Amino acid sequence: MKPKVLTIITDGINCNEETGRAFEIAGAVNEEVHLNHLLDNTKKISDYNILSFSGGFSYGDDVKSGKILALKLLKLKDDISSFMQKGGLTIGICNGFQVLTTLGIIPYSTFGEPKVSLYWNDSARFECRWVDLLIPERVKSPWLDGLNGKKIKIQAAHAEGRLTTSSDKDYELLFDKNLVAFQYADSSGNPTEEYPFNPNGSKKGVAGLVDITGCALGMMPHPERNAEKFHHPNFRDLPEGYEPDGLVIFKNAVKYFK
Repeated sequence: MKPKVLTIITDGINCNEETGRAFEIAGAVNEEVHLNHLLDNTKKISDYNILSFSGGFSYGDDVKSGKILALKLLKLKDDISSFMQKGGLTIGICNGFQVLTTLGIIPYSTFGEPKVSLYWNDSARFECRWVDLLIPERVKSPWLDGLNGKKIKIQAAHAEGRLTTSSDKDYELLFDKNLVAFQYADSSGNPTEEYPFNPNGSKKGVAGLVDITGCALGMMPHPERNAEKFHHPNFRDLPEGYEPDGLVIFKNAVKYFK
């Protein structure tokens, strides 16, 4: 059977269709469900294998990006916790990553107690460009199977993507515990803080994290925007049999359940 994906939608989410299509190309069955249907128990998270928080500007990013959606999701704390404890996979892309960090799911599964945050880019503006991402050798996650040590190209598009922690020690702990999933890379393939290779200024180029189980992945760049060959800016020059870098991430999630 194909794994079932729950893509949560609500006011301001606008990358749901592209993300759902990427999952379907990868071999999953995607269903968009409005947050209200989960809150009134019309739909249940437990009926799905993968929980997807796509990009956009939920509730206009009022107060802080992802904050209002995260507060509403706290009402589903028991359902989401049970889903994760039973081995469900979770992904948060861009605004979805902001939601998962605000909830505390990433990186330490401290639901309701956030340990990291995503703040305004150093440029103080929205940045949209293709970026190179390096996947660290030691990070472990079903989402990243076979990608360790490799570099992939996908698109970033955000205004609040600079990862912050309460102290430098807490930031280093993310590396010590192998929770860093992606780092922005320069033209030589090395992690970088240099603009524009790193569009937001995150220290050590951090572009994404996993939770302590590896089953939840959060990332600022958009893998769904490089899930089909023609998404690539130079698609006419790509070799026969080219597999889009972003699609691999979605395929890994499907493979996990097979």
